[in-house]
Amino acid sequence: MDINQLHEKASDLLADGNLEEAEKLYNNILELAPNDESALSALMDIYEQTDKFRYYLARANYNIVNGKLEYAINDCKKALNLDAENIEAREKMARLLKVTNKPLKAIDEFSRIIEIEPSHFTSYMELIELYSKEDALESALEIAKKGQEVFKDRANFEDVMAKLYFDMGDYENALSVVKNDGLKIKILLQDEKNDEAYEILKGINLDSPELKPEEKAFYSMLFAQYYYNISNYDKAFEYIDKYVGILGPNPIGFQMKALCYEGKNDSFMAAYNFGYMNKALGKTDDALVEFNNAYTINPKNKDVLIELAKIYELNKEKYTAIDFWQKVYEIDEDETAKSILIDFYTKEGDIQAAQRYGAVFEPSEQNPSYKEPEVEEEGFLDKIINLFAKK
Repeated sequence: MDINQLHEKASDLLADGNLEEAEKLYNNILELAPNDESALSALMDIYEQTDKFRYYLARANYNIVNGKLEYAINDCKKALNLDAENIEAREKMARLLKVTNKPLKAIDEFSRIIEIEPSHFTSYMELIELYSKEDALESALEIAKKGQEVFKDRANFEDVMAKLYFDMGDYENALSVVKNDGLKIKILLQDEKNDEAYEILKGINLDSPELKPEEKAFYSMLFAQYYYNISNYDKAFEYIDKYVGILGPNPIGFQMKALCYEGKNDSFMAAYNFGYMNKALGKTDDALVEFNNAYTINPKNKDVLIELAKIYELNKEKYTAIDFWQKVYEIDEDETAKSILIDFYTKEGDIQAAQRYGAVFEPSEQNPSYKEPEVEEEGFLDKIINLFAKK
């Protein structure tokens, strides 16, 4: 039975006054299509007569579907006024507070859930994430410790704790609780315990079919970090390339390359890669600084000139951008630069400059004020001649 048929049957049941069976069908519809407004609206009508608590939750869902999140939060509050310890209503409100950028209120709600139901796993994870985003790592760690006490071997809070210790720079405690090998290698490398890290790393086969692509990328970067730590930069580049080959160009890849080039005392390539790192992160101003540093070192690198031209265009500094497009053109008469320069100088009305880059104009285009002489009617010219002839 498809959704339309379910709707028809539910509507018939509703018309016959069979609210219980209609409710079941409408809930079945929502399992198939959670955003079905008709089903949500019908449930609101049913619950308004039978269950005020469910009515407010249904109305919250209806408002969520329609993007009215503040209304949905108020509906959850009304539901909780009727049943303050209901986990479904409190979790819905906590998530709504989270997505509407009210992290502290969301923390209060998830904390309340744990008070009511200490084994509510997702609330622990939500609190750890929220505290971490608020840079309250100590608070996040306390939640992880509490989770470990409650769940013991049923959930891996040790690695959550290890990651938090790692982020706090407490490598000793991180190593004392960590279980995952990849995370352990990462901590060891950050703590510059390179030999211990390599003992685990050398057991990793990047060609293993059992490894998922993201796992291969992760371990490739760990190999790269190991070789960076021991100043074997060429070997590090090999693994960075493997990492980028899997995930594509990204900020971490550019950053690792930049750091390796710094280690090799190649200031140009370091600035070049830091420029691309910041560009990938959307940090245009920082990218501009790094690309300008690279340009200062090597003013003839075409890639750097193009990046500078593009950034200045984004910054609405068209004359500076054109200066760099001219530099690009001077290197190899780049076709893109040529087209941009012709278009720019044509719009500026500098026809001679546009022609230097190969623009071709008709006479009227070269001088916009120039007009072709109009051809007069022969009869009119004859009249003028006759007029003077009479004199």
